[in-house]
Amino acid sequence: MSTATEWVRPEVLRQGRERMGLTLDAVQQEARRLARSQYAPVTAQQVEQWEKGLSLPDLEHLETLAEIYRCPVGHFFSGFPAGGAGGLAAQFGPLSFRGLAEGKPQGLSPTTRQSLAQFVELADWFGGAIKESGVAWEVRVRPLQQRPADIASLAGQQARRLGFSESVRQEWHSADDALEWWRRRIQDLGVFCFQLKLEPKDVRGAALWLDGHVPFILINHQDGEAATGRLFTLLHEYCHLLLPHGVPGVACDFRGVSGRGAVEPVANRFAARVLAPLELVRRHLREQGLERFKESWSDAELDRLRKPLFVSRDVIAISLEELGLAPAGLYRQKQSQWERRFGGRRAWGRGRNPTKKERKARQLGSSAFRLLATLDERGMLPRLETAYLLDTRVEKVAEFIQWSRENLLGQ
Repeated sequence: MSTATEWVRPEVLRQGRERMGLTLDAVQQEARRLARSQYAPVTAQQVEQWEKGLSLPDLEHLETLAEIYRCPVGHFFSGFPAGGAGGLAAQFGPLSFRGLAEGKPQGLSPTTRQSLAQFVELADWFGGAIKESGVAWEVRVRPLQQRPADIASLAGQQARRLGFSESVRQEWHSADDALEWWRRRIQDLGVFCFQLKLEPKDVRGAALWLDGHVPFILINHQDGEAATGRLFTLLHEYCHLLLPHGVPGVACDFRGVSGRGAVEPVANRFAARVLAPLELVRRHLREQGLERFKESWSDAELDRLRKPLFVSRDVIAISLEELGLAPAGLYRQKQSQWERRFGGRRAWGRGRNPTKKERKARQLGSSAFRLLATLDERGMLPRLETAYLLDTRVEKVAEFIQWSRENLLGQ
């Protein structure tokens, strides 16, 4: 039926699905999940017919596919692949990640692909809003000219710059307190820090410099070690922002390219040293009667050391290797065990269920809401786009922004 190609580009529909690594059945499953949010249901057979140009989807079906493929509905009518004609997604190919091992991008789960695409989309939107509005967005962190020879010194320098001290640690009552403190301090430097759902077996976070000027970090909102795991990810990705740019793209993955020149072990060591200097770990080992070399360390022993410091097992395992109290490769071995055991299926956050506004605030972070509030003050806030961004009605945008001023920004 030729009429199908007169309105929608079948090849763009197919490219949008393949870009997200989705099978036809996976699209149907995602559509079934979205149906709870009043999106139109879509079946695998329908998608196959549309991609072959044999039938024509209704607009409500395209809205469902746009949500699944993380692209505007209008892209289905263009000659460009889903992800954008000239935006950030197209610039990076559209999803090109530094650090991923060869072949791994093709093996990413649909959940991870969708969140990484959303991360790029959010970065493009907020970066574009800064550029188009002329807001003087101050960024007080820049990449180094060359990779530092002493990661421990860099970690100590950055910890002091962010205002961290042992007295600050004593003020925390939980790992969630620690995560929020570090996230706020990093955002105070002009960094955008988002939380989206990722599969830890794929990746645990990502970092990006938009046009070399605006920095973005993505951390998982589901992690095997809850807030402590996300905190480790946060500092890991912050290190990616500090290291020289090299090849442009989204810095991603904890266990990707290895060997000479790999930055993942560097970022891991940086995160561990910021959160717990070696001398502090050694003192805790001594207090626990554990300051000795062991071929194998149990998770219970790692927990005894990490809990008073509000850090993850990653930090302790890396530290034990550096102190020569564990065999080389302990951390990699433990990572594999944790991934198999937890699988990334532990919910983030504890206690009462957060409200819709609180969930969105945790997802986007204070930098995002600070920019939205600034645009609102200047009368430059695009209400329709912001309503989509905040997942609320247009008439509720002003109320949401005011809530963020009072509860998130302290205004």
